[in-house]
Amino acid sequence: MPAKNPFDSQKVFCAVTGASRGIGRTIAVEFARRLPSDSLCLLLARSLSGLNDTKTLAAAANPDINFICSSVDLTQPKEEDLQRIIIKCLNGKSPSNFDQVILVHNVGSVGDVSEPACAAGNHSKWQEYFSLNVFSVAVLNAEFLKVFTAEKVKHRLVVNITSLCGLEPFKSMTYYCCGKAAREMYFQVLAKEEEGNLTVLNYSPGPVETDMFYEIVNNVADKDQNKIYTEMRDKKTVLMCDQTIGKLVNVLESGSYHSGDHVDYFDI
Repeated sequence: MPAKNPFDSQKVFCAVTGASRGIGRTIAVEFARRLPSDSLCLLLARSLSGLNDTKTLAAAANPDINFICSSVDLTQPKEEDLQRIIIKCLNGKSPSNFDQVILVHNVGSVGDVSEPACAAGNHSKWQEYFSLNVFSVAVLNAEFLKVFTAEKVKHRLVVNITSLCGLEPFKSMTYYCCGKAAREMYFQVLAKEEEGNLTVLNYSPGPVETDMFYEIVNNVADKDQNKIYTEMRDKKTVLMCDQTIGKLVNVLESGSYHSGDHVDYFDI
């Protein structure tokens, strides 16, 4: 059975992490453009000024929905704080008021790409990386689903922004590969456990021109990786945010995936 078009709903609660710039900002704007009137969109990131800029763009795309910006440090995920943010955003409304809920896990970092795997021995660095890229994602997801239960909301969608690096090893990208692999496996387990109650999509956007892309260009230690990313920059073959999020929207609208699937930009 194809997945339901999440934008073809009566009223939607949508939350996007890492929404202050890049891919997260584009997701917020493009999703907002398609959400029905009186929907509610929660934008999460560390930078409040960046979130407010995203809110301005998204509100221009669709002035008939409500936006809430919440500055949160997801390197220090605390269950009670995340649940408080969700409850406050509802502002007294019942979760059952919404026909559809969408949670997009876009938050993420590339990690230290200047050192090989054999040198990645700093415990604190590993802990900080996984706190942001894996632990906070799992904790937020759990708190979100505690509020928006299957009994209260008919349609629930979770989108994990992932990467080919979660499936294949890339030299000098130890942290990123490990984090993406762990994160995607979490969502595959979730999809299995919640089959019929929840839809999960792991979407890999491909190489996109963001701050993360330039961090790799400027700092990646491996010569082969450096050549690949430098050529993408110089030949302008790197994807733009609107290109890849356009594909994500098409996938969601068409329902051309099964819950738990990994869908890559270049698969389509």
